[in-house]
Amino acid sequence: MSSNKPKSYLLFRDAFLSCHKNLTKQNAYELLNVEWNKIKKDEELIQKQIEEYSTKQKLDSAKNALLIWTNNYNINSCTQSDVVARDDCTLSSIPTTNTTSTANITTTTNTTTTTDTSTTIHPTKRVSCVAQEKVSNELAGVNERITALVQLKQTGLSTAENEKQLKILLKQKKSTSSQLKRLRNHAIAQKRLQTFRQDKGRPSIDDTCPDLLATIEEIAILNGAADDRRRTETVRPCLTLDDLRETLKMKGYEIKRSTLYYRLLPRRALSHDGKKHVHTVNVRLQKAHNNLHSKHEDGHFAAAAIRFAKDLASLFGNDSVFFLSQDDKCKVPIGLPAAKKQAPLLMHLDYVIRLPDHDFVVAPRHQLTPSVYAARVIKAAGDVGYSGPTYIAIRSAKHDKSISANHRDDFGRLVKLQEFKNVALDSSNKVKSIVIITVDGGPDENPRFSKTLASSIDIFKVHDLDALFVLAHAPGQSAFNAVERRMAPLSHDLAGLILPHDHFGTHLNANGSTIDFVLEKQNFQKAGEVLAEVWSNTVIDSYPVVASYVSSSFISQTSSYIDEHWCDRHVVQSQYTLQIVRCNSQGCCGEWRSNFYKIFTQRFLPPPVPLARSSFGLVIAANDFEPGIFYGSLFQRLQLNYFICEEIGCDSIPFDFFCTTIKNSLAKRTCKKCKKYFPTIERMKNHSKIHKLSKVVIDTQTLSNDEDDNEQNEPTPQSTNISSETNMTNICIIHDLAQWLKPTFEEI
Repeated sequence: MSSNKPKSYLLFRDAFLSCHKNLTKQNAYELLNVEWNKIKKDEELIQKQIEEYSTKQKLDSAKNALLIWTNNYNINSCTQSDVVARDDCTLSSIPTTNTTSTANITTTTNTTTTTDTSTTIHPTKRVSCVAQEKVSNELAGVNERITALVQLKQTGLSTAENEKQLKILLKQKKSTSSQLKRLRNHAIAQKRLQTFRQDKGRPSIDDTCPDLLATIEEIAILNGAADDRRRTETVRPCLTLDDLRETLKMKGYEIKRSTLYYRLLPRRALSHDGKKHVHTVNVRLQKAHNNLHSKHEDGHFAAAAIRFAKDLASLFGNDSVFFLSQDDKCKVPIGLPAAKKQAPLLMHLDYVIRLPDHDFVVAPRHQLTPSVYAARVIKAAGDVGYSGPTYIAIRSAKHDKSISANHRDDFGRLVKLQEFKNVALDSSNKVKSIVIITVDGGPDENPRFSKTLASSIDIFKVHDLDALFVLAHAPGQSAFNAVERRMAPLSHDLAGLILPHDHFGTHLNANGSTIDFVLEKQNFQKAGEVLAEVWSNTVIDSYPVVASYVSSSFISQTSSYIDEHWCDRHVVQSQYTLQIVRCNSQGCCGEWRSNFYKIFTQRFLPPPVPLARSSFGLVIAANDFEPGIFYGSLFQRLQLNYFICEEIGCDSIPFDFFCTTIKNSLAKRTCKKCKKYFPTIERMKNHSKIHKLSKVVIDTQTLSNDEDDNEQNEPTPQSTNISSETNMTNICIIHDLAQWLKPTFEEI
């Protein structure tokens, strides 16, 4: 018996659905399941119900045919609104006989339609109401099914299941009628509101001032800037909202502050307030940023020198020039969160990142100092880009110091890295002949200091360079250094990172004092290696980052001796620049590796000169902080060299002649004998020994000429470098050592 149940269910389902074609699929199956649960255990009852549904289906087919004939007969007098209006008929209005029932239904329909037509406002142009038509069609279908069930009930063939279906359809009819009524009332209210503002209330500002938006855009364009990323045509006015309102008031527009604000583009269009910006102009208020850098009098002058170096790099290209930007990143603490921010999560985590509830240091000077070196690739078009490989040298802030010798040694390491091969080395695997380094002007890398000069000379000689340029920005302008753009991704990697301070065991006592110095260095090295491993996995602009820890056991030494004779021929040093260039003597520097001397015959960068345009022509400006002052490019400066020298009245001018903060100190820093300028008085004192030595050598030669003829064949103590343009190989005889060691300038 149980094996026939699936077959019996299928037969029962087909018979049931054939009698309930007017129901939706969901309602039909709900009624089917209710009916089946009642009879599924009695096979005889199932067969009986199947026969009843089959007989009922035949009767319904005949009644439906009669209903269709009646509808066709009245097709010319009934419309879609008539069919919808049948929702007002009730069960009590249906008579007992079929023919009378049909006639009464039609009459009621027509009467109701007439009433609705008299109360409905018909527009001259028909507007399609999709929502109303959809609900109307659904209501018409429900009414037809109700009519069929009522007729079935009147014939006496209705069952309990039909009664249940009729109740469900009556509820559905009631809800559908309410929905249709609500839609019609809503449409009438909308139409009433559309005509309400035409003759009542205060008119809109857009109606009274139709040219307001055009005026706002005109003011913004004259005092505004383009979009930051140039991705939209939005104009960012340099005025505040109050200034914009005052400007409109001067033009005769009396407008409220809030009204003006809602005529501009919103900050967030999808916010609740942003949706109030309906009639807007293509102008957005500029958000306040905390990127105001401190201004310095020498800012434009130092930037002009760096621009000259970039022009030089763009001229020779990436095959001959190695452009490097260096700076020391802020110290990274050990035992504390390395960066006080949370990194964005790309996935859901079931655990919470927990950080210490304190921010005091583990012990004094428990920090790491990273020195960042950012290579800048020169593009094929000649522009100096901001992307390239990055090298980070990590040192202990407690056991090491940030000195110029460390930067010199780091330069020697990075040029040997495989990641820097394409940007630092030429085809012969030697460092490129021209090296340009930009720094931030700190005490460990300022180009005017003697230790920086000594370290730069070592780089120049070890790598056999044709030219080395070290340039710094003015104080407070270090944010313009290209290496600063690499700091943000590096800081992002430190979010939530705590470097271990006791990996090999604690080296501190309860008071935070060091009790084991060897263990302390090992813990510092481990912390540095962890930091290096984190940064080495970083990729910035598709270029790798290489980080390594430099042990404190390796101490860089700076040469304290500077050959002033060599510097006099190869070095030009100023307040913000250091230039070291090979000379033309093969006995001194050997052969040139490039044709730098042929293209750049003057060898050194010329001093920047501020220029101004006037009615007379091009003139030299007294200062560079007035509007319209410019320095021009390197090639413009070289072209105007004769004009500048003629205007100033000398063949050569000091490099810092137009540096604002140095103008009053030029006389103190200029050698009185050779008129050469130096950035510090100490450097000028060391240079003056060249002239004193030349005088001693000349006096020694004069004494030797007064000797006997028998002593003429004896060697005379002299030097092959009497002037500053020759090599000095021999040592002169000093008769009075105390007089020679006496300083040229006495301290007051």
